[in-house]
Amino acid sequence: MKITKISLSICCILSICAAHSGFKFLTSHSRANCINNESITWWFEHSMTLRTRSTHYYNNKFKHTIDTGWQNTSRSAAVHWGEGHGTGWYVHGEHWVFTDRPTHWATTDATDCNIYDGWWDK
Repeated sequence: MKITKISLSICCILSICAAHSGFKFLTSHSRANCINNESITWWFEHSMTLRTRSTHYYNNKFKHTIDTGWQNTSRSAAVHWGEGHGTGWYVHGEHWVFTDRPTHWATTDATDCNIYDGWWDK
């Protein structure tokens, strides 16, 4: 029970840190093996034209791709709800922003629940 509380506390802290980055600037992340497999691009209250594509592999075998298409939004999320139970998943995310032309913003890769994208270092 104590380990569960500690794990939950750590997850909350990581979520708060990752959320903080989205309040400062456009951010992107991917997660795998974390209840949901996902790739997300967002910037709080800054609607813009975004596109996110999340490709999912299980035990090194391609499973599928989720593509949001172009959206005018502050949060573009390519999520497969409930897919990431257990281990063995790998998620590759590609993130685009459209200003005067489509621009590849970031590439993210994940094999775990960590959503830290380096915002602390920026």
